[in-house]
Amino acid sequence: MEGSFPGFSVEMGDFEVKKTATFDRIWKITTGGSMAQLPLLYDGRLYVGSFNHNMYCLDAQTGKLAWKFRTRDRIGVAAPVASKGIIYIGSYDQNFYALDARTGELIWKYKTEDKITTRAVVIDDAVCFGSVDRNFYALRKDNGQLLWKFRTMGHVTSDPTPFNGNVLFGSHDENFYCVNVKSGKLLWKFRTQDEIVNSGRFAIDGEHVYLTSMDNMLYKIRLQDGFLIWKKKMASYGLCCSPTMGESDVFVPSDDGNVFRIDTGGNIKWKFSTTKPVGVVTVHHGKVYFTCEDKNMYCINAETGKLVWNFRTQELNWWGVAAEDKRIYFCSYDCHVYALDSEAGGLIWKFRTDGSPSYIPPHNDMYEFVIKVPESEINENKEKRYDIKISSEEDGDVNFYKSRLTYQVSTQYAAKGKYQIDSDEEEF
Repeated sequence: MEGSFPGFSVEMGDFEVKKTATFDRIWKITTGGSMAQLPLLYDGRLYVGSFNHNMYCLDAQTGKLAWKFRTRDRIGVAAPVASKGIIYIGSYDQNFYALDARTGELIWKYKTEDKITTRAVVIDDAVCFGSVDRNFYALRKDNGQLLWKFRTMGHVTSDPTPFNGNVLFGSHDENFYCVNVKSGKLLWKFRTQDEIVNSGRFAIDGEHVYLTSMDNMLYKIRLQDGFLIWKKKMASYGLCCSPTMGESDVFVPSDDGNVFRIDTGGNIKWKFSTTKPVGVVTVHHGKVYFTCEDKNMYCINAETGKLVWNFRTQELNWWGVAAEDKRIYFCSYDCHVYALDSEAGGLIWKFRTDGSPSYIPPHNDMYEFVIKVPESEINENKEKRYDIKISSEEDGDVNFYKSRLTYQVSTQYAAKGKYQIDSDEEEF
């Protein structure tokens, strides 16, 4: 991309992307019939929550409604999980619910101090989840009694992952934690350079876990002690979804609109590109399925990275895909749950929720372009005033996240619409 700045020669290499706000778009989504979570397949039924406050139970074969349960606020990316006939799910109303899988009747609920936006995990007799209130909770799965809670210094919006009687989760305090489920004691933690907000279970290859962060990095960490094996930059606009482990390689979705297949040594085997942020990847029977904010659900060949088919919806899609036999299921912001033929992408059935599409703030609200202008050019033009514009084709890669513009003439200074020469700050 080249900018039209009178007196300045600004090339693509002069641009940087800067994160300017916390990742909080998921709890700013308005009430409505939209859905942004992984549907749960359990005992012949499909379970999914909506921003209209309802939890739906559908017949997986026909899409017919079996029951719905209403909470007092939105059910967002906190996808449901199941264990021994009980469905567990959190809500923005600060409650964590245990429901009878067959009838939808409430068994128990537990009140936290803020929204719940993480999927839970059941480990032995405990059900574990995080909250925006900065705590990570472990409850007795049969009655909801608090076993322990672990305090972090940031919102806990990362889906937990079990490992050998321990639980792994991240926090907005930039730390990745390994905590023992029975005792609630910290075993180790690993520090990244930005928030960890991952949707989806973290990828594990036996002795290692693969972690993504909003610092754009993919980390390979030793599970025994949290020791870093390697790290690799994968994006410019953050990584808010967990990587997925395939048979031997790791599949990484990015907010830049890419899906990568990476071997365990950190080498990229292929990259598949879209134009908007990508949701959690599902690998099933040699194919890779994922939703995207460009209004498509994609199926690509896991070996080659080539497109097999895509299915277009009316609104953006985000989170994950549930797969079984010859069907896949996913949710959309167009207020529908879809069942598709996994081989050809044909529609089998769709279910409409109650309400109109919800509003979600744009992803690019968290970012701004930084234009680095050489000091010599600023000296030549500092007496002039400019109207700043960027020329680019609509929906092109360069225009992917068109945002506020900033000028930076040193690595230590960046401010909107300003430049700095010898510590003297002047306005354009």
